[in-house]
Amino acid sequence: MLDLPELKVVKPSDTRWLSHERCVKAVKASYSAIVTALNNIYEQTHAPEALGISKALCRPSTLVAIYLLDYVLPQVAKLSRALQTERIDLTAITPLVDATLNTLDDAMLPAANWVLELMDAKNEIEEVTDITLTTESIATFQGQVAEPFIRMLKANISSRFISQDIVSSFGIFDPKKVPAADSSDFHTYGEDLIDVLLAHYGAELPAKTAGGDEYTKEALISRETREEWKTFRSYLSKKPKGNLHLQLKELTTSDMLSEIFPNISTLANICLSIPVSTASVERSFSKMKLIKTRIRNRIGQSQLSYLMKIAMETPETLSSTQLNDIITVWNKKPRRIAV
Repeated sequence: MLDLPELKVVKPSDTRWLSHERCVKAVKASYSAIVTALNNIYEQTHAPEALGISKALCRPSTLVAIYLLDYVLPQVAKLSRALQTERIDLTAITPLVDATLNTLDDAMLPAANWVLELMDAKNEIEEVTDITLTTESIATFQGQVAEPFIRMLKANISSRFISQDIVSSFGIFDPKKVPAADSSDFHTYGEDLIDVLLAHYGAELPAKTAGGDEYTKEALISRETREEWKTFRSYLSKKPKGNLHLQLKELTTSDMLSEIFPNISTLANICLSIPVSTASVERSFSKMKLIKTRIRNRIGQSQLSYLMKIAMETPETLSSTQLNDIITVWNKKPRRIAV
């Protein structure tokens, strides 16, 4: 009747805060339909809940807040989703955070996108509510509510990434970013970032001798680390241009590289152990609940581990070669039923 898309209003969850974005988006898209439906419910049943919700939605401050949140929440959600990827590029964290903060700044401008959208919907909103929107009232809301809210949100985001410069320094291990060996930048590439990493991770740690005497030692030997980096930099420049994750994994799994570059290998281990987010842990618990159900509660630990690895590590699609390899491995073990 109102020519609006059919949307389900999602209930926001405290543990899944991204649901707030979908909820706000659905309320904004179906605002007129929701207000009309609530008024009809109250006229027919005199339900006080319908009247209360309708009055709350018809407040100017509520309406303007909906349009503001519809602009702000997707920006924060993009950053959150990027950080939840399984193999995030650590060097991209700083640009992502900076871009999000700059976009939030735009929400405080007098001609921000959400303000223009609100003014475009002015006539439709005034048909179903008693709200009268003016440029002055929106400007007042921006100054009294929107700006303090966005400043607090930016401060919260910034406080969560106080070490982003240190994390971004691990980008020197990315083979794609190493300059050509004959370029002028090659002989100094990464040395300043190695110093940043040494300043943060090269603290002295307590240790004991074989006889039990206590002493302190450097977690990373500064002079040796700098010398190792000069050699490792040349090694990176001659390698095929892979990605950062594969290079870090090679440093931690190759006995030869660990022997030649012990301090650089230690930095790689540190980088791979940085918990960017808990998304992968939460996904593993969700998978476990899907596999070990009430009906399958007697499944053994070993079998559960195998099934979870299959569920979490297997790609969505398998090539015919991969399928044939799986069947070959399966058939190596004698079974009663032929496959």
